[in-house]
Amino acid sequence: MAQNVIINSVTYNNVPEVDIPLSGGGTAKFMDTADATAAQNEILNGKTAYVNGAKITGNISSKAAATITPTSADQTISSGQYLSGAQTIEGIVVTNLTSANIANGVTIKVGTATDDDSVTSVTGSLTSATISQDGVTKILSIS
Repeated sequence: MAQNVIINSVTYNNVPEVDIPLSGGGTAKFMDTADATAAQNEILNGKTAYVNGAKITGNISSKAAATITPTSADQTISSGQYLSGAQTIEGIVVTNLTSANIANGVTIKVGTATDDDSVTSVTGSLTSATISQDGVTKILSIS
């Protein structure tokens, strides 16, 4: 926010910042931070800012890249963190989920019970199986 600044009895209106030469070279910069509204939990951990003239250090933690593998339990990325890398949620691979491989009348759902948009379901049509055994190797086959 710009302020009216008085230097040597001269008023300068709407000055947003002041650079003052230093005796050893360079300049010191002064800025009005009266209208700043940031809080520690809005700034990354270790980064600093000035709010109302006071220096504050942020405390938002960072979460590096990670891969989340689906399990039967819910997994949560907690709030209040900065995702500093890609968060990959692996897909569920379902093979041989066909009605011919599922008992007649049995329905198998894949996805979440609370979100029907993400659910795939297959109802079985398998009514009987044929079991045979190879005469030489004695290996059983079911079809």
